[in-house]
Amino acid sequence: MLRRPSGIATALTLTAMLAVGCGDDAAPSSAATHRVDGGTITYAHYQEPPCLWGGWVQQAYLSRQVFDSLVSYDNGAIRPWLATSWQTSPDRKAVTFTLRDDVHFTDGTPFDAQAVVANVEFWLKNLGWVSYSFLTGADAVDDHTVTLRTSEPNPEIFNELANGHFGIQSPTALSEHTAEQNCLAPVGTGPWIVQEWKRGEGIDFVRNDNYNSAPANAKHQGPAYAQRLDWKFVPDATTRWGSLLTGQADAVYDIPSSQWANANRDYQVLNYVATGRPQALTFNTNRGPFTDRKVRQAFVHAIDRAKITSAVFKGSVPFEGNGSLSKTTPDYRNVDHSLPYDPATANRLLDEAGWTQRDKNGYRAKEGQTLKARLPYGLGSIITPDGSTAVQIIQDQVKQVGIDLELLPLTQTQQFGGAYAKPADKEVSFGYWVWPSPSILYITYKAGTAQAPNGNNTAFFDNPEVEAKILDAQREPDPAERTRKYAALQDWFDSEAIAVGVYDYTYNLTVADNLEDVWQDSGNGLPVFSDAYFVEPS
Repeated sequence: MLRRPSGIATALTLTAMLAVGCGDDAAPSSAATHRVDGGTITYAHYQEPPCLWGGWVQQAYLSRQVFDSLVSYDNGAIRPWLATSWQTSPDRKAVTFTLRDDVHFTDGTPFDAQAVVANVEFWLKNLGWVSYSFLTGADAVDDHTVTLRTSEPNPEIFNELANGHFGIQSPTALSEHTAEQNCLAPVGTGPWIVQEWKRGEGIDFVRNDNYNSAPANAKHQGPAYAQRLDWKFVPDATTRWGSLLTGQADAVYDIPSSQWANANRDYQVLNYVATGRPQALTFNTNRGPFTDRKVRQAFVHAIDRAKITSAVFKGSVPFEGNGSLSKTTPDYRNVDHSLPYDPATANRLLDEAGWTQRDKNGYRAKEGQTLKARLPYGLGSIITPDGSTAVQIIQDQVKQVGIDLELLPLTQTQQFGGAYAKPADKEVSFGYWVWPSPSILYITYKAGTAQAPNGNNTAFFDNPEVEAKILDAQREPDPAERTRKYAALQDWFDSEAIAVGVYDYTYNLTVADNLEDVWQDSGNGLPVFSDAYFVEPS
């Protein structure tokens, strides 16, 4: 059924009854259609971040609507965007970009080399993890030429610059606006302008009528076809799904997994496996029972990760056995068949590790201490409700071999406030990290210090020899040899069971039949609505 743009509602209230009865809807019409310019695209998203710009992937979704980047990542190829061309230095530690000379920020500030320099300085001060791109600074060569410098060779610097976190903001806004203004309504050169952020509800965007700087791989050049983009925050998946059924939304983020087959039958479905690290179980190697390799391996053998993923997500999210890299990350290695579900092996390994006693509740014990582990996880921020179901199944399966796993769901405030972040606070972690490079190994396994702890290293891993091998792979100039070195590292982390994958962090979008050309960028899978347009019967 096709709907005209003028009939789009913006309220997103719906009873569960409407969502349950959707399976029998007719398939989309195949009648001839034509484009209708204008209208309002209503999109129902899941999580509301604290700011539109920042280091969390939920912020990158929003940043992509307002900011342009230097380059665009297009399924392995780098395409021009605000930069028209680039050249890497012989030592591979500098990239010089030639910039467009016809672009302005929406506050009227010209886009030029000094704007890029101001943004790099802003990233270095405000993005705690920007050092993992090895970016150290930028210099303006002339008005429309800029050089970015790195401390290490970084062949994925282009992939990283293409993602939403590195969108280019107005230097005028960065210097003259308050932090709150740049949080709620930052200024870019992109296709949409923030009109209003209604906390707890959504963000109203209006079209940038002067937009002329879409990436080379966009579906069209020029301003967005739609006049408005209403971005709603709708935490409940059933409500999101129902809003699509009733026409209250034109596109929605993750739907209930129980409706995945219906969505594929009746709507347009887009999904993208995020680069970086999948949703992985990471064991505390600093203290506690998982300092013992056999206990880590036993835990993994006790859980049927592939079956859990299939049962919970019903095809909407793929199983991923690799705990270090997701399958879309450069130099990924498939280790799905290692450490398989094998309770007998799990029991044998626990016996060999000395956990042969039983406490009063039947859990394994050694020297009077129960084999107990705490797993805190960000429910509603890092882990979806379906992910929470997967964790509960893991809890039940490890119980069968005598491991007492305590689940500790955290609020978003607790999660990002650092709750349960120290070695003494937990034995297992569960989460993802989005990053378009195998240097994610350096991010998640680099040892921190007491003065500068690495909060991304949830294994509290500290092995200088292995860390040196990660940097050696990063510096390797030969692509084939670099792939080999990263493969060896992934094999080692998997065999040691430092971290093991469960499922890939996946961006799923379900789009109404009368909205065409919504797409996801292949840098982080972020939704792009500036090429989208409504259609109606011819």
